[in-house]
Order: sequence, then C-alpha cells, then structure tokens
Amino acid sequence: MTAAGTPLVAGQTSDVAGPRRGGTLTLVGAGDVDHLDPALAYHTVTRGIIRAYTRQLVSYPATRDHRRAGDLVPDLAVAADEPYDAEGRRYRFTLRDGLRWDLPDGPRPLTAADVVRGIKRLAHPMAPSPGLPYYLSTVEGLAVFRDDLLTLPRELDLVAPYLEAAEVPGLRVLDERTLELTTRRPTPDFLNILALPFASPAPEEYLWFVPGSPELNQRIGSIGPYRITGYEPDQRITLERSRTWDPATDPIRAAHVDRIEVRQGLDEKTCHDLVIAGDADMMWDIQPLTERLPQMFAAEDPRLEVCPAGLFSPYLVINVLSPNQGGALARREVREALQYAIDKTTVAEVWGGPRLNDIAEQILPPLCRAHQPFASYPANGGAGDPERARRLLAGAGYPDGLTLKLVYRDRDIHPETARAVRAGCARAGITLDLVPAGITELFGTYLGRADGAREGRWDVALSGWEPDWHGNNARVYLQALFDSSDVSENDDWGSNFGHYHNPVVNERIAAALSCADEATANEHWRAAEREVLRDGAVVPILFAHQYWLRGHRVRNWLPYPVLNGDLTNLWLGED
Repeated sequence: MTAAGTPLVAGQTSDVAGPRRGGTLTLVGAGDVDHLDPALAYHTVTRGIIRAYTRQLVSYPATRDHRRAGDLVPDLAVAADEPYDAEGRRYRFTLRDGLRWDLPDGPRPLTAADVVRGIKRLAHPMAPSPGLPYYLSTVEGLAVFRDDLLTLPRELDLVAPYLEAAEVPGLRVLDERTLELTTRRPTPDFLNILALPFASPAPEEYLWFVPGSPELNQRIGSIGPYRITGYEPDQRITLERSRTWDPATDPIRAAHVDRIEVRQGLDEKTCHDLVIAGDADMMWDIQPLTERLPQMFAAEDPRLEVCPAGLFSPYLVINVLSPNQGGALARREVREALQYAIDKTTVAEVWGGPRLNDIAEQILPPLCRAHQPFASYPANGGAGDPERARRLLAGAGYPDGLTLKLVYRDRDIHPETARAVRAGCARAGITLDLVPAGITELFGTYLGRADGAREGRWDVALSGWEPDWHGNNARVYLQALFDSSDVSENDDWGSNFGHYHNPVVNERIAAALSCADEATANEHWRAAEREVLRDGAVVPILFAHQYWLRGHRVRNWLPYPVLNGDLTNLWLGED
C-alpha cells in the first residue's frame, strides 16, 4: 500500500495566521491514563498523548475527514508497502535514516531490533498486552513464542534474556534499518495492526522492567516530538519537546507547542468552566456538560467539536460466568430479557440527545465497512419492551424477577447512565445494585479478572469500545470482544470482558481472519455478529458520536486518528 493521503500538518489549515510555535497546552480532567507504556496503553485518553512520544512503522495522518480516517501512510518506515511475496504474507520495511531515541540515559539510534522487540514484548508473561490477540492471530510463530514464555518462572532475570534472544519466525531483523515480518496467512488489515500504538518500538532497557510498572513509568523513552518529563499518578502528566526528534524524519507530526500539561483530579463542572473561561485549553477525559450542550449548539459555539466516531458506546457487558441468582446470566432467556428491558432512548438523552447518538441494535457501526443493518431484538425504537422481558424471565424460572450487580465508571456521565439503565430494567422486574468504580478498578479489578467474574463480584457492566482503526475494522470489534479461541492457560480473556465462549463465533472469526480479500472476510464478520447478537452476549445501547470542548486559543484541532485531538499538530493562538 502506498501513501493513501497527504497529512494535514503545518500550513494546511483555514487559520489565515498560520501555525504559531510555542506555549503550554493545558488539558484538564478527572482521571489518569491506564498506562504510559505503549505495550499496555488502551484507554481512549491515553491515546491522546501516546502519539506524542511513540511512533510506528506506519500510521495515520491527522484529518477532519472521517472518510480518510483509515488512510495509512509511512511513519518510521520509508514506505507502507503491500506484501512482496506471491502468497501475500511477507512484508519488508526499511527505517528512515536519522531516527533517534530520547531516553533517560541519553540518546541512541532507533534500530530494526527495537521494532521487533516492541512486538515480542507484547507477549510478556508478567503483563501481557491487551492488544496481544491481534498479533497472536497474525504474526507467524508469535503464539508459540507466547506459550514458551508462559512456561518460565515469573522472574525478570529469566524472562528478559529469553524475550531478547528467542527467535520468532515472523519477526526477522535483516540489518540495523531493515526488518521482515511474516503473517500466518494473508491478512488484509495487517498494516492497520502494525499502526496500533501497541506495535511501538521498545529499547533494550525496557526488558528489565515489568511492563506498565511504576518503575518503568518513570523511564519511558520517546521517539516522537515530545518526551514525558513528569508523571504524578492521578495528579499531573507533563510532556516537553524531545531532545532528539527531527521533523525531517516525521511526515505526520508537527510539534508546535513547547509543552503539554495534563491536570487531573478535577470534577466535571470545574473542567468545563476552566475551558470556557480560557484558563485551560482542552478537556482531558471528560465530555462537555450535557446540560450545556443545547445552548452551545444553538449558538453554534466553535469551541464544541462533534465527530462521527464509530463508537460502540455504551453497551452492557454480560458476565456469563457469574454464579449469582443461580447462574442466571448463563441462560439465554435471561440475556434476551435484558435486551428488551433497557430503555436506550433514555440513555441517549443522558449522552446528549439524538443529535449526538444513534440507537444501536448491533455491534458493527455504520463507519465500519462490514456494517449491514441488523437487529435481533428491535423494541419500540429503542425504548424497550418490559412486558416481553418479564415473560422471558418467567420462562427462565424467574417469575418474580432477579437482582444483579451493575458495575460502571464513577465519573463523567457514567453514573447518570447507570441510573437510566437501572430505571429501564426495573420496569421489567430486574433490580440492579449499582457498583461504582474508578477507571483502573473497573478494567483491572472487575472486567479484567476472570476470578472476579466467577466469584460474582459483578453481573453486568457498562463499557464502551472505541475502534482501534477505521474503515476495514470489523476485527476491532468482534475479535477483541467475543473471540475465545486463544484464551491461554493463565485465564487471560483480554477484552472479552463477559468471558463469552461460542465455538460458532470462533469459527466465523477464524474464517474471516483467513480471507485474503476484504469482501469475503466481511461476509464472515457479519455472520459472527449475527450469532453474537442472537446469543444475547451483550446489549448494544448506542453508537455515540464524540464531542469535545476546546478553548478559544486552540487552532488546527484535528480529530482523526486521535478522537480527542491530535496534540502534535495543533497550536495556540493569541490569548
């Protein structure tokens, strides 16, 4: 694949004054990143800063055009090429000349070995990457490498040398600047997978730290235009200009501001007021206050940005392993009852109304090229059918209803969302006990742990899913959220938060991943989606558009590929 578009960087803007260098960009919000380590970072807001200090072989240009959001261009590599062999499995990349690390111990050149190490490190047995399934299913020999790592004692002195020395057939270093990657089968979206932040290079120094550990957080290096110069968990993140980045080596980042500062621990109203008053430049992890949106829309306030995003958000995760209520959620009729119980129209109002959301009856959103309208449980335009839900519960052995634990994020609009879901379910005789959790607790303690699911610490959860890339991206939703074929012996279910297992779905996903052409793959993806929906594995609620509030100084705010704005390409105007 050749460059599919020209990046929108310095000089390509409607701002007649043109780019302005300098200043501190201030973001304000409530919570923290999930991880600074690109091997583990998956939270939406983390993506907002990770583009500033990581790079990949290929990436996406910043743009306002959602139709171009899936365009791939070379980044660290000099070209983003199609596979060169007859089978369509081998890719060869040459790194740009002049690429250098900015590391705490000093600069050094970036090498092909760093790129290979970054992908191998995703299989680290002490902290595997949440993106690992993408690479296990595509890179030749990586699954065997992962299995071998799992046989080692969990000791860095043993794991680090093995990670460095063991060879993976699909990851070959040819020389200092050249590497060859081989896939298990022809994979139409392999370059999209290589563009994920997970596939960022890793210096050899990272091997001697557990991925995502506090010790590594203080030593994260940079190959982008900014470096992390300060990190106080839940309080502050500071980035300043890299000492080694050369704009001549980077076709998609510009680095106009001198410094980026993230202030955390603030409530929603405080953040909103700071941006409106011009005392902060952008929101960090908080949406604009929904009660203020009608007025801002009416005034056509230019500080409010609304972008189609392909978000499957929110949706209700169903814990099929829960023993609560006699293992009720393992019964299909109970899961079907949940489909009819929730009033999605009420949730849509919480999320800003119909202008900012579409009612979701399926998993793949309209921005996905595999999307085809389909609804297994349509109910009154999203308002639900509580009487039908009651009948289903009675047929499943729960004529008096049942009580479930709903876990949800404790910030932003999520508490109100949980209350709206609870009210809808109450109409059908389903009582939801609300369990608030911080972002780290939600995904670490609850959704990310199979033991907690089996012990019944939660039954259902409110979550959301942002696509890792746009366009040819059905894998992003269906493989990540519902594939159970590669669950390892250590019970790592990845992003399959509900611990859903269906051999038919696994077979359809495997068939899609084995297709050399996108059209045939999409037929299998749609079949997998229909099976998941008929099985009631999750309750789709909304396809939410993203909306962001930025200050009056911010210029050249570009939403794709980072939905809360590409910080490397914007600049600050005069106060």
